[in-house]
Amino acid sequence: MGQYFKFYNHTKDEWSDIPLPFNFGLPWAKSLERDYYSKRDLQMIFLYVITHNGWSKEDYVSAFGDYDDEVSCPDLEGCELPEAWKPK
Repeated sequence: MGQYFKFYNHTKDEWSDIPLPFNFGLPWAKSLERDYYSKRDLQMIFLYVITHNGWSKEDYVSAFGDYDDEVSCPDLEGCELPEAWKPK
């Protein structure tokens, strides 16, 4: 079974509590530690969290699992959110 991950901005010392469209509106993501997600998928997940929290791409952001694993934000250079995921 995969872990549930909460997103944390180390730069701002803030946790994300925004609802995530890729996890039924819950504020955490599942199984980020597995090879289930491609690098591009992880980039989009982190970019969504960063954008909707009003954080900067330059902030140090990671996700912490409930078994103490940490997944760091991948390089987001050149990444753009799809229109459907952009804040309204």
